[in-house]
Amino acid sequence: MRQLSNTGELAERLYREAGKNPQPWHCAAAAKYISDVMLGLENLWRRRCLHFNRPPPSGPSSHRQVLADFLDDKDLGGRLPLDFGDRLGLYLRFRHRFIHGYGFELGWETVREPLALLPETVKILIECWGKWLDEIGGGRS
Repeated sequence: MRQLSNTGELAERLYREAGKNPQPWHCAAAAKYISDVMLGLENLWRRRCLHFNRPPPSGPSSHRQVLADFLDDKDLGGRLPLDFGDRLGLYLRFRHRFIHGYGFELGWETVREPLALLPETVKILIECWGKWLDEIGGGRS
């Protein structure tokens, strides 16, 4: 969760600084931070699976399955506003596009909105996971 928090802080700073005069490298950095949101969520979900001795999703649809499982879990994603799932879906699709080699094609208009929403998205995810960890008696890390 600390890594997610750091991503949120860096994204906020990048948005402020690059928004004045965005350069191609700002777009690449923004794309990395945006894709890291889903990476962070997936890592947390896999840790949860391991904690409960359940196999994490695997295979070509594992990323979509992690998101679906998270959103369906009444103690985690089930506590979030319904439209938050749409936002996470945006991050998932963005991650796919970035990871599979299209990051160099991204312009500021493509990254601007998800980057602007990233600090709030990360904050909500950290609160959600933090509450859950507190409830199960686990520590926050």
